Amino acid sequence: MKDRLITDVNKKKVWYGPEVLKVRDLFSRKEEKGYNITRSDDKFFSNYWQVYAWAAIIGFMNDKREVGANLDNRTSFEYQVIYNASESIAYALILMAVGKIEEETSAEILNARNILTIISEYAEGGAKHVLELRGTPGLESRFNNADDYFREIFERVKVPA
Repeated sequence: MKDRLITDVNKKKVWYGPEVLKVRDLFSRKEEKGYNITRSDDKFFSNYWQVYAWAAIIGFMNDKREVGANLDNRTSFEYQVIYNASESIAYALILMAVGKIEEETSAEILNARNILTIISEYAEGGAKHVLELRGTPGLESRFNNADDYFREIFERVKVPA
């Protein structure tokens, strides 16, 4: 059952909306043949799938889902790209999405497009959250350097008193 689900999800294209596109363009290097990364290139992510997955994780962690979001960017990569690069991230995103499904039948729960739509809605919500953070006075340059990503993770950790 798991293998069939993963196979079905991996065959599908990842769709995303305008907020993910904005965040992608802010934080990911352009993926083009012959693109030369220079020392002046300060983008944190080297692949588009990474910023998509990061935005989805931010969305899941902060419960920021854009239900019914406009996911017009449909000429993107297949989910297989995430799976090939990092099985653990691919599985985690699928499990988080399945955990949010409120359907009743196994066919509805294991629907690959439904799972990917949920991941993309959380990615859209996570991207919107990141953009809102950057719109906060004093945080306009948040995530412009690597330390900001670590700081965001540490801010989530609750230290016992």
